[in-house]
Amino acid sequence: MAHLNRTIEIAADRHTVWAAIAALEDVARWNPNISRVEFRDGDEPAVGSLRTCHLANGGHIDETISIWEPGQRLQFAIGSHGGIRSADMAMQLTDTAGGTAVEAIADYHVAFGPLGPVIDRLAVKRQMTRMLDAGLAGLKEHLETETKPQKDMS
Repeated sequence: MAHLNRTIEIAADRHTVWAAIAALEDVARWNPNISRVEFRDGDEPAVGSLRTCHLANGGHIDETISIWEPGQRLQFAIGSHGGIRSADMAMQLTDTAGGTAVEAIADYHVAFGPLGPVIDRLAVKRQMTRMLDAGLAGLKEHLETETKPQKDMS
């Protein structure tokens, strides 16, 4: 199993950050990796709820919520996709002096049998790191600039 974690600090309180992350159908508003989301189970997200993320590159990923701890942690279990056999993707929130630290965590199994670790080092880990970084940067930009009221300059 491979493990990645990336962290970014966002100048917003934990409640605001959680609200953006927990709006499962709205993730395409801030994550450039995702073009559209379909939440497929009821109105309220919970452990076991399913969603499909349509990716900006044309593919899609089916995700099942495996951990739902409001204000703290959201984790999805993901099945096979591309070179990944399975993965757990999480976002964990921690209060900081300047706002909220958001940690994106990926634990994943690479396909390709004994060649998996080599392929991970050559390509998969780099791609996963770019994906996590882009999602975190998009969330930060969304919460620090797009959702802030604009000052009236008149």
